[in-house]
Amino acid sequence: MAAQQSCAVVAPVEPTTEASGISKIGALASDLASKLSTLSEAERCELIHRLALSPTGKSEDVSKDETILGQPLLMLFSLLVLGLAAHFGGTVINERRRYHNRRAQRQGTFTEYLQYRFGYWYTWTEHSAAIVLMSISLALLVFGGALLRVLIQQPLSEGLWSAWLWIAAPDGGASAETAAGRLVGLIVSIGGMLVFALLMSVISEMFEEALRTFRLGTIPVIEGNHTVIIGYVTPTLRILAKELCAACESEGGILIAVLSPMPKPEVEELLRDGDAGWMKNSTIVVRSGDACKAEDLAKVAVQGAKKVIIMSKPGVCREEADAATINVLLTLRNNGWPREGVSVVQCQLVRNQGLFKRLLTDGSQVVTVNDFIGELMVQCSRQSGLVHAIRSVFSFENDEFYIQHVQGTAGRTVMDLLFALPNTILIGIKPPDCELEVLPSMDRTLKGDEELCVLAKDDSAIPRYAGPSSVDLSGQIDHSNIVERSPDEPLAGQTVIILGWNNSIGAILGELDDDVGQDSRVIIHAPETVSMRVEFIEAAQKRRKHFYQNFSIKHSQGPLGARFRLEELPLETASMILILADESYDVYAHAADSHTLAAIVQVQDILDERCGPAKSSAVIMPQLLDVSIEETLIQTGIHNYVLSGRMAARLLAVISEVPKATCIIDCLTKHKVFRFSIAKLPEYPAAASLNFSEGVSFNDVTMVAALANEVVLGWSKLNAGEVGPWEMNPKNRTEKRPWPENARLIVLRRTGKWKPASYRGARCASVAHPSDERRVCRRIE
Repeated sequence: MAAQQSCAVVAPVEPTTEASGISKIGALASDLASKLSTLSEAERCELIHRLALSPTGKSEDVSKDETILGQPLLMLFSLLVLGLAAHFGGTVINERRRYHNRRAQRQGTFTEYLQYRFGYWYTWTEHSAAIVLMSISLALLVFGGALLRVLIQQPLSEGLWSAWLWIAAPDGGASAETAAGRLVGLIVSIGGMLVFALLMSVISEMFEEALRTFRLGTIPVIEGNHTVIIGYVTPTLRILAKELCAACESEGGILIAVLSPMPKPEVEELLRDGDAGWMKNSTIVVRSGDACKAEDLAKVAVQGAKKVIIMSKPGVCREEADAATINVLLTLRNNGWPREGVSVVQCQLVRNQGLFKRLLTDGSQVVTVNDFIGELMVQCSRQSGLVHAIRSVFSFENDEFYIQHVQGTAGRTVMDLLFALPNTILIGIKPPDCELEVLPSMDRTLKGDEELCVLAKDDSAIPRYAGPSSVDLSGQIDHSNIVERSPDEPLAGQTVIILGWNNSIGAILGELDDDVGQDSRVIIHAPETVSMRVEFIEAAQKRRKHFYQNFSIKHSQGPLGARFRLEELPLETASMILILADESYDVYAHAADSHTLAAIVQVQDILDERCGPAKSSAVIMPQLLDVSIEETLIQTGIHNYVLSGRMAARLLAVISEVPKATCIIDCLTKHKVFRFSIAKLPEYPAAASLNFSEGVSFNDVTMVAALANEVVLGWSKLNAGEVGPWEMNPKNRTEKRPWPENARLIVLRRTGKWKPASYRGARCASVAHPSDERRVCRRIE
């Protein structure tokens, strides 16, 4: 009776007699119904239960086959998940080690450090958004599959598959078996989509805010012992970063944190410039903020920095630029930052240099870049091609100057050490508590406590111990054998033409007064008014305490691109022609260089018309701002030029990495006790002993120049033209090479101002050079 109540009654079906109107399927159904009608009520109920609960054999086989095929895939998936988990775990462990090695715990917690490092990775990694999305999806897939396995004992493979279906496409009730279930599933799915949409909008906003935080760089840098650059979006910033990366490549690289008032994406776009391969082993992070605010300085962890480089504000007058720098220095001083590091500060006015030094920590340096570039232009105008040799030694792409102590120098002469230091060139010595002495006498004997100033590939190339001399010096180290060449005397009555006007004019005119003889004249042609120029020059003389004695100034007003104005100038009689860049263009350096390039081409054409085949002996020395114009200059046939932005960046980089290099720059620009020069080997008396037919080695030319108290830094390559290329500090000193008639040397030679007494005492070296003799021998307390 219970079985009859629990099972539906199947009514008997009478077989039809009209077989012609029934299909084959209908006949089978009718036959099945007739057979069911012969069964008892209990037998029919049992059969229905067995059909509902028992799977067919075919489905069992299919499930078995799927299990066999799914096991390898599940194993591969598990290995993938475990591998990724191990990778992420190893990354966290490495970051923990780096966090402690950098002593970054003083700047923030490890969680904050991981956020900062993830922001850096997200910014500089290609397709980082896709990687993050795939990682989140994989984590959600594994979590959902594992949860199904634990809660409902569903096989892991099926759980992963169900989780993936729910992630990719919610079914909206399609999995329900009845119409009522589908209706309920439809209603619930619509509500679920609304809830999911609301949830996604909240999560999307939070996630977008987090990404914006990484993109704009509001998370502070968690670092220590790094380098901080406080600068602006100019080509000089990229060159400075590039030079610092090149300088530290052999040390495994450094981390450079850049703080700029410009938005972070703009600075990063400038630094990338289509290719970030120049970073080598170093890394660069960028933050946006005001350097006068302590909270913005803390974004780049300036408190824990090893070096802080502060660049001047571009596009403003020098007084305003120095005022902005002073505000930055006051913020650093009030907070005692950097705690254990030093600073290198770019200064515009020489008069502000002492103030900057008083605001800085011990060991910091103040650099007057514009003055150095102006004086460099005048010095390089003496000889064609000289600018390339000077530029190469103030860059980490080639050999540069270092000052270090080398053992084994006691009792040895300067000439002996010239041939005892492999792969380096000795140019000076620095006794304890005294200034650097460049080009000391070759027969001078060292006491052993002096530091040596050398030209080398990097500091690791400098030997720790001076070995035996590589040449036979018997009979050479004798004062009677050393015959110096007479210093070049300035020629009287010279004509110097300056086209253009900028803030370097004061340094240029001061250098010209030392370079030209009496009764010379300087013609300045520029668009600026004559009254403004006269006022500026008078103020420059008072500021520098240097009044011009060897030349008079004549002014000419007009645009640089007006040819008829240029034709009024006596270009054919000029001993040098300087073309200054218009720095008022600020970041639009390419526009300023376009005007300069047009003026160069017109001046060259005027000289060709007037001088003919004889050509003018004057060196045209233009000043340019944008590095990208260099290729155009070379293709146009202009090989003598000064890229002021690149030179400023290289100078800041050299001084930040080799602070003692300021002594060399002082001797070159302030004291003017030596200068770079291009010389021919037959000009030296000792060259008469050489057999040019057998070739000449670098040791040979070094000896010939040493007997004139000069030092050879390099020579022209074979088949080189008037402007080079040059090979500085050749490493194979004994190999002989042909010496054609047009071969030349790059040498350091003394000037008329060289005096041994000028090196007594010690002082803090700087690149600026006010004529204040009280600072020459001031001792360091």
